[in-house]
Amino acid sequence: MDTSRKPNQQRSQHGTVVVGDASAMSPGAVNSIAHSCSPWLVLALLAALAASLPFWFTLSIDRGERGKQKQYIEEIGRARQDLFTGQLVYTDVKSLQLEAGGEPRLFRVDVLGRTRSAKPGEEQAPLKAGAQIGVKLHCAGTAVRCAPLSSERQSVLSKEDRATWMWEVSSQHPGKITIAFTVTAYLGDGNTVLVEKPPLTSRVEVAEPSASWFSWVKDFWGWAAGAIATLGGMAVSLSAIVAVIVMVIRRRLPDASAAEPSTPEPERRADRRPRVVVTRSARLGPRRSGRRAPRE
Repeated sequence: MDTSRKPNQQRSQHGTVVVGDASAMSPGAVNSIAHSCSPWLVLALLAALAASLPFWFTLSIDRGERGKQKQYIEEIGRARQDLFTGQLVYTDVKSLQLEAGGEPRLFRVDVLGRTRSAKPGEEQAPLKAGAQIGVKLHCAGTAVRCAPLSSERQSVLSKEDRATWMWEVSSQHPGKITIAFTVTAYLGDGNTVLVEKPPLTSRVEVAEPSASWFSWVKDFWGWAAGAIATLGGMAVSLSAIVAVIVMVIRRRLPDASAAEPSTPEPERRADRRPRVVVTRSARLGPRRSGRRAPRE
């Protein structure tokens, strides 16, 4: 019996050495164990890696989106910090003096980098400038029309800049109408809103048409034009009806030349001689030497 083995080694029934401590294992035993377990270990590692791929992919996308969102927020913050206080000047709707059916009136909005005093017929308010500014006008009422005369968006980037918007406002019926507009500062050329001023709303009364001589002439001219157009249409229709009636009558009546038989002229007899009328001359010529002319 061999008493020289180490305390951490035991002999099995078949005479092989069983290792009790991994550090005391022989290199051959370690290689044999690693060689027998390597295929299953590799498969397990590959399966774990494949299962974790969606997680790592989602995590990378989430990190990218968070990074873009952070940059977007920082960009909006910097753009808002670059804004400065400007001035908004717009037309007082009471000064428009709208009249039903009258000429359109100009409604004007100015955005200025520097402040100035308002003129008669104008109102003013502070606003944020230093970006691309958009102004929208909204009109509500019976037969009211607001026609834009300028671009919707313009740039006011410095204190020296100014932009102007204009509309033609008109109404065909008397009564109250509502005029409202919004002023919006955008981030660059996109649609991201930096600051938007609350809508400025005003109500204005559209007056009845004035009873001046010009309005009378205008109304009379409109009536006369309508009457002429109506009479012209009636004349054209009447002439067409008469033409149709005449055509129908002509087609129904027989031809006059065919209905009445022609009277034949009397025939001349060929053996009838023309009648000769002998007249005696009222004046006889002078007699010659008292002799009568011999009879033939």
